[in-house]
Amino acid sequence: MLKIFKQERSLILAGCFIITLGIVLFSTQFGSLFVRIPDFKTGTVAERDFIVDRDIIYIDEKATELKRQAARSLVPPIFRINEEITARSLAQFDSFSEEFLKIMDHESSVEKIFLKSQLTFPGVIDKESTALLAEHTLLSGLFDQVRELLLATLSRGVVNLADRDNDLYGSGSIELWRWHEGRLEKEEYPLEEVLTLDNLNDFLAQETSDFPDQEGSLVRRLVQPFAKENSFLDAEQTRKHRQKAMDEVEEVAGSLVAGQVLVRRGDIVSEEIAQKIHAVGKYSTTLNLNSIIGSAIYLTLIFALAVFLLNKRIIKIDLRRSQLIFLGATGCFYLLLAALLSRLFQLPEWLPLSIMLPTAAISIVAAIIISTNLGIVFTLIISLLFLPLVKMDISSFLFSLLTGLAGAAVVLKTEKRIDLVWAGAFLALANSLILITLMFLKGYMPERLFFAVGSGILNGFFSGILSLGFIPIFEHALNAPTRFRLMELSDLNAPHLKKMLSQAPGTYSHSISVANLAESACNSIKANALLARVGAYYHDIGKMDQAEYFVENQRSYNKHDELKPSLSVAVIKSHVKIGIEKAKELNLPNEIIDIIAQHHGKGVIKYFYNLALEKSSTRKVSSDDYSYPGTRPKSREAAVVMLADSVEAASRLLKKPTMVKLEKFVGDLIMEKLNNNELSESELTLTDLENIKRSFIQILAGYFHSRLEYPKTKEELR
Repeated sequence: MLKIFKQERSLILAGCFIITLGIVLFSTQFGSLFVRIPDFKTGTVAERDFIVDRDIIYIDEKATELKRQAARSLVPPIFRINEEITARSLAQFDSFSEEFLKIMDHESSVEKIFLKSQLTFPGVIDKESTALLAEHTLLSGLFDQVRELLLATLSRGVVNLADRDNDLYGSGSIELWRWHEGRLEKEEYPLEEVLTLDNLNDFLAQETSDFPDQEGSLVRRLVQPFAKENSFLDAEQTRKHRQKAMDEVEEVAGSLVAGQVLVRRGDIVSEEIAQKIHAVGKYSTTLNLNSIIGSAIYLTLIFALAVFLLNKRIIKIDLRRSQLIFLGATGCFYLLLAALLSRLFQLPEWLPLSIMLPTAAISIVAAIIISTNLGIVFTLIISLLFLPLVKMDISSFLFSLLTGLAGAAVVLKTEKRIDLVWAGAFLALANSLILITLMFLKGYMPERLFFAVGSGILNGFFSGILSLGFIPIFEHALNAPTRFRLMELSDLNAPHLKKMLSQAPGTYSHSISVANLAESACNSIKANALLARVGAYYHDIGKMDQAEYFVENQRSYNKHDELKPSLSVAVIKSHVKIGIEKAKELNLPNEIIDIIAQHHGKGVIKYFYNLALEKSSTRKVSSDDYSYPGTRPKSREAAVVMLADSVEAASRLLKKPTMVKLEKFVGDLIMEKLNNNELSESELTLTDLENIKRSFIQILAGYFHSRLEYPKTKEELR
C-alpha cells in the first residue's frame, strides 16, 4: 500500500511539473504565437500605437550585414606568383646573355653587335647599352649580377593590380602567396609597397644603390625587359577567405523590452522602426533555447525543494492523495492566473505584479484545510515558481512570499469563520506595510504612497473574502478536519450524538469522559486537542446498534452470559468495523475515522480470552482470535485516545482510589500499551507519555475527588 502511494505521489508531482513547465514556457516563449503583427510600412503614418508585449532578443539584420561587409573588406585580396612566368623570364635572360657573349666573341664593331643582338632579341637593349657592354671588361660577371637581381625581382613578385578604385583593395593591402623551397609562403604587403611595373624602376634603383652609377644604370636596363608581371589575383581563394570572415562575424543582437513603445499613432514609420516591428513579428514565434533550458532546470530545482519541504518531518503530517491533488491543482491555477495577468495588464514598474494575485488567500486555505506548516511551505514554493513569470523580479517574489506568510500567521488562532473577516483586516494592514517597505527599498516617491496602500488593502480584504468563501467548499471536498469543521462536529446537540445518548447512554458518558481525558493530554503534549476531543466523541459510535452487549450500557442482565466467548468477542470486535462504516456514512474526516479504526490497536480482549482459556479443555486458544483486527495508532492524537479509552474504562473498576493507586494504575496501563508495542507507530516520546500520565491523573483525581483517599501526614498519624 505504501509503495502504491509513493507511486501515486510521484505521478502527481510529475504531472504538476509538466503543467507548471507548460505554463511557464507558454507565458515566456509562446505567448505571442497567435498575435498578428500589423503591417507598418516605412514612410507611412502609423494607424495605432505599437507596444512590445514581451522582452525580445532579435537579430539586427542591417547592422549584421554592415558588420559582415566590414569584415569582408578587411580581408586582403590574394595574389599568387606564377612560377612558370618566373622560370620563362630567367630562361629568356639566360639565352640573351649566352647569345650576346657569342656575338662578342665574333664581332668587335658595336654596330654589328647591336644589329645581331636585335636580330635575336629585338628591343631588349639599345645602342648605348650595347656600347657599354662592349666596353665592359668582365661581361660574364655583369650578367651574373643582372640575373641575380632579376631573380630577386621576380621572387618578390611583380603584381598585376586591377583597378585601384575597386572595393577589392578596401583593406589597403594584398596577400602574396609564393612557393619557396617546397613550402607555400604567405606575406602581406601594403598597397604602397607592392611591386608593379609602374614602380619597377624605383625598386631596381633602390636595389642597385650600392653600384657605380654607370654600372647600376646598365644593370637596370638589362633587368627591365625581362621583369614580367608574374603575380595575379586568385579570385577563388579571395572569395573563400572573405566568405569565411563574413561567416565568423557574430550576429548583432538587438533587444526590445516589454512595454517599450516603438511608434505612436500618427507618427511617421521610419526604416529603423519598421525593422523593429518586423522583428517583433518574426521573433515572437521563435524559441529561446537558453531560456527554455534555464526554466526547465530552475523548475526542476524548485520541485526537488518541494519534495524535501513536503516531508512529514517538516510539515508534521503525512499528505494524503487528495491533499496532494488539491495542492497541485491550486499551485497550477495560481501560476496560470499569474501568467494571464502578466499578459493582460501592464503595472507600473515600481508595483509588483503579485499585488494582483490572491497569494494570502491560498496560504490561508492551505493553512486551515491542512496545517499551518503546510501553508508556510506551500507559500514559499508557489512564490518561487512564480519568479520566471515576472522575469525574476525580486519585489514581486517578496510581496508574494511575505503576504502569504502573513496570511498563514493571521489565522493561527481563528476558531470561528467570522474570524476570517478580521484576518482579512489584519492582512490588509500587513500588505500595506509590505508595499511601503518595498517602495522605500526601490525608491520612495510620496505620490505613490496612496496607491500602494490602497492596493495592499484591496488585496488583503479580497484574500480574506476569497478564503471565507472557498474554505467550506474545500473542507467538504477534501473532507478535511478544519478547526471550523471540528467545532461543528464537537457540538453535543448533533443528531448522531443525541442518538447515542438515548440508545447507548453508558457509551455516551464514557465517550465524554474519554474526550476530556484526551483533550487535556493533547494540550499537555502540544498535539491537536480539538481533533482528539472530536475523535473521542465518535470513537465508540459503532456500539450504538448493539449497545446492550457492552458493559457500560448494562444494568443487571449481561447478554454475554448466554454466548460462547468466541461469539462474544466477535460482537465486541465488530464495533470498530461498524464504527468506521457509520463514520463514512456521516462523512466524518479521515482523521476521525483513523481514530475510530485505531483506538484499540491490535490489543487482546483479555476478559473473553481468559474465559475461553478456562472453558477450553485442550487449552489451544489463539490470542489472535481474541485480538482486535485494527491497526496501531499512527498519530499522536489516535494514541492519546487509545490511552484515554483504556484508562477511563479501567478506572470504573477502582475500589477506594487514592493518589498513589491512581498513579500506579495509570502508569501500569500506559506501560502495558508501551510494552505491547501498541504505541510503536504513534511517534509519542517517553516525555510525552509522562505528560499524558500526569494529565490523566489530574483529570481522574477530579472525577474521584469526593471519595479519594489522600496519604495522611505524620501529624495526623500521631
